[in-house]
Amino acid sequence: MVKMVRLCSLFLFLLTSVITTASTLDGGIKVHGCVHGDDGEPLIGATVCVIHGSTNTAGAITNIDGYYSIEVHHPNSFLEFSYIGYVKQRVAIGDKRRIDVKLISDNRQLDEVLVTGYETISRERATGSFAKVDSEQLKRKRPNTLSSLLEGEIAGYSQGLVRGVSSMNGMTTPLYVIDGIPVENTRYDSSGALVESLPDLNMDDIESITILKDAAATSIYGARAANGVVVIVTRKAAKGKTEVNFSMNMAFTPYSYYTGNIADAATIVGIEREWAASNPNLVGDGAASYASSVLRNAVYNSQGIRTLLRQYAGQISSSEANTILNNLASRGHQYYDQVEEYGKENPLSQQYNLSIGKNTDRNNFYMSLNYRNNQLEDKYNKNKTIGVNITNRVSLFKWLDVDMGTYLNYTDIKRQNYSLLSPGFTFLPYDNLMNADGSFYTNRASDRLGESTLMAIDQYSLYNMDITPLDELHNNIGQSKNFNSRVYAKLNITFADWLKYSAMFQYEYGTDKFERMYDKSSYYVRNKANSFATDNGMGGATYNLPYGNILSSEYQYARGYNFRQQLDFNKNIGNHAITALAGMEIRENKIEFASNSLYGYDPEMLTFTMIDQAAMSNISTILGYSSLNSRD
Repeated sequence: MVKMVRLCSLFLFLLTSVITTASTLDGGIKVHGCVHGDDGEPLIGATVCVIHGSTNTAGAITNIDGYYSIEVHHPNSFLEFSYIGYVKQRVAIGDKRRIDVKLISDNRQLDEVLVTGYETISRERATGSFAKVDSEQLKRKRPNTLSSLLEGEIAGYSQGLVRGVSSMNGMTTPLYVIDGIPVENTRYDSSGALVESLPDLNMDDIESITILKDAAATSIYGARAANGVVVIVTRKAAKGKTEVNFSMNMAFTPYSYYTGNIADAATIVGIEREWAASNPNLVGDGAASYASSVLRNAVYNSQGIRTLLRQYAGQISSSEANTILNNLASRGHQYYDQVEEYGKENPLSQQYNLSIGKNTDRNNFYMSLNYRNNQLEDKYNKNKTIGVNITNRVSLFKWLDVDMGTYLNYTDIKRQNYSLLSPGFTFLPYDNLMNADGSFYTNRASDRLGESTLMAIDQYSLYNMDITPLDELHNNIGQSKNFNSRVYAKLNITFADWLKYSAMFQYEYGTDKFERMYDKSSYYVRNKANSFATDNGMGGATYNLPYGNILSSEYQYARGYNFRQQLDFNKNIGNHAITALAGMEIRENKIEFASNSLYGYDPEMLTFTMIDQAAMSNISTILGYSSLNSRD
């Protein structure tokens, strides 16, 4: 391996003809010497850097004889020598003019191993593309999720994807393997499509992660590895005394919505004035009639344009219109400021970890408890998670080991349904959520609905269609409660140093329960009831969809098992190594999904009103055509 590295470095050196010679500067001294490996051979292309304080001030590369020459301006500096596969070395310069160095092989790098899930092999035996994140890299991060842990650590890893980023259909998530066993965490999403979620895991329990990137992974795991494989090895107790570890971390992120690329109120009002001045329909005798018609049909919803139209329609004077427009223009990005003040939180993430471990000659026990509490950006979005991990390895005999373990995870999530940045009406930077008198702003139906719709609402006495955003914000909060568990057992038999047998079985079980109560006072319910109202033939309305609370629920039950046994042959004969693996695997996964929507639901009496969904699949209503689909 060392010779291969040297030959590659020699080739690179000859190809690029990199010869570094530092010209002497005033006050500088020349330091030179040779760099050798621990076998006495010169190292070609080794890097030599001058380190002064924490700054790299100069650099050179050794030539074909391992010779270097470099200029130094500060005698209290250091020379740092580095080479692939060798331990870095620093030497104080002082009054030395020649410094020869012998670098020591870094056996940790040369002997680095790759864990594929089925076997552990040395790096040089790996034929595919892979990347590895070890425990030292993991210690530098305190992430909440596996995805955030790998972001920035693995080249090509983005938003949970290793391969299949451009796939149009089908799953694109990688296969996850924890301690040698594939983990299935497949669920249905809100649209009814199957998705593979990240496995539940305590981030502090991860010892190392290996990413198998290319198609070579399919030779191990088959079609399931088409999008790559993430192989995770969890932490085990260190040998010695009982270890008890506790850690906590908090992450605070101030909320910020970038408005630098959004026109402010003054710019918007200026555009609206220009629109009115250049609109030919607002010139001449027909201007008042045109303005009145546009206002009645709610063609434009913005306050500025409606103010200008009211002026042209003769409803307000020119001075009144200018006063209103000048007030609007002075508001900057008021709407976004009020969204931050009344509807957003500064995200706060809390994580607490407690682990206990004991490793003896016959037994290795490890248990960890993880608690996470996250306040997200939206005011009513938050989640709590508790995870318990227990593993135990028992050496019954020198030739027989038994591993057992379980992981339990419970998550409670609250999901806000209404967004102030998508409030159900058009908003501009000068709009507001809170009135000057401290009352909540209400977007009236007459501000956005045409004359014919308003007449129909009034004629049939349909439900009010006004929207008060700050009232809607706390309505219709959804709650999700999820429980997932993994239980596994492994049997390892060593017949000889070169012949081993292993068998493993894992059972997974998960339940996901999601419920959202749509309050009858919310705009969502009022709009839904009006949308399916029909003429009863007597001048009134028939509400085919009963007005009242709507309880929407989804339930998922997932269970599966995986059984694998294999025989490993690994024997060295002279200068040859013979490796063989034979085995079989059986797995089964089953998901049950059910969803319900109960209309006119009474949470105290637990009663609801039956509806004819087939009849409302495509129905002509007072306000137009409406359709009730299977997800409603």
